[in-house]
Amino acid sequence: MTRLGRRLRVRRVGVRTRVLVIFGVGAMVLSGVLALATLSFTTGNLRAEFDDPVLVDEALGTLRTGLTWAAVVTTLVGLLLGQFAAERVVRPLTDAARAARAIADGRLDTRLEVTDDPDLRELSESFNEMVARLQRRVERDARFASDVSHELRSPLTTLTNSIEVLRTRRDELSERSRSALDLLDADVQRFRGLVSDLLEISRYDAGAVRLLREPLRLGEFVRAAVGVSSLPATPVKCAPEAELMTVMADKRRLARVVANLIDNARVHSGGVPRVQVCAADGDPAAPGGGEHAWIIVEDDGEGIPPAEYERVFDRFTRGSNSGNRSASEGAGLGLALVREHVRLHGGRVWTERRPDGRLGARFVIELPLEAVA
Repeated sequence: MTRLGRRLRVRRVGVRTRVLVIFGVGAMVLSGVLALATLSFTTGNLRAEFDDPVLVDEALGTLRTGLTWAAVVTTLVGLLLGQFAAERVVRPLTDAARAARAIADGRLDTRLEVTDDPDLRELSESFNEMVARLQRRVERDARFASDVSHELRSPLTTLTNSIEVLRTRRDELSERSRSALDLLDADVQRFRGLVSDLLEISRYDAGAVRLLREPLRLGEFVRAAVGVSSLPATPVKCAPEAELMTVMADKRRLARVVANLIDNARVHSGGVPRVQVCAADGDPAAPGGGEHAWIIVEDDGEGIPPAEYERVFDRFTRGSNSGNRSASEGAGLGLALVREHVRLHGGRVWTERRPDGRLGARFVIELPLEAVA
């Protein structure tokens, strides 16, 4: 085995295993050294005290057996102590990893408990200080986005009102002026949507979003949400069990989730998407099927590369397949809002390949069921 191969192999061994191996090998070496020393010292004494070789050999055989069992017991005790020590050593790392995952999920108030251990205190204090600085920066950025969005609403309202006045006199304008007015109107509407999304995102960052939950029949609700979306003719297929499923949700925000996914499909595929409502895994008897429901939105576009399945939910992200969509009205906040809304409802959202193998994107929303009638 080459030196590089040995290094790579060692690096794949975890800290817990390393500590356990060190204690086990140490116990074996220690017990072996003690056994050899004891056997050598006892052999010399026996041969000096007794002239009968048979008696000496029997005594030495008994001693070897005892020392062998003592070595086995010592090794087992060393392994047990190694397991205990490994747990104590790895526990702070496990706590730090758990805290890091919580911070990555948006819980910036997570902190490590400061211990009296002088070797771990510096790590805990540095970690907590880093998170505190990150939290202050995120809050500052959220306030900045909120303040900017609020400041932009007044001039946007003025622009919108001015465009409405010009529209009342549209017949008096030249063809070129009417085209310019249409372009201006489209850009202002797009700008209004961006400001609205920024305000919504800043509320999430500030923790100021509160859900107004109410029981919703999932199949009926999805059909109503699709009916008021940008593509009201989108076909909705509800499984029989979905007609009876009930979720506790904020009607306005969950409808925004459906509308954003339909808008995303409209912009990215240029065709009519399809919506499906069913139990999780498509089978009410499947594991988790009686506890969660799926809302699935598919399109016939170019699809999403697997490497971007997570990145498409990041803010201001459009994906590498945007192509002719680079000048679309989207600003890359629609799917970010979808993820935030679904997370607040206790669910999750992801994208995957279409099961029929055709090109296109497939978004799946999983929501917990309140009751199944």
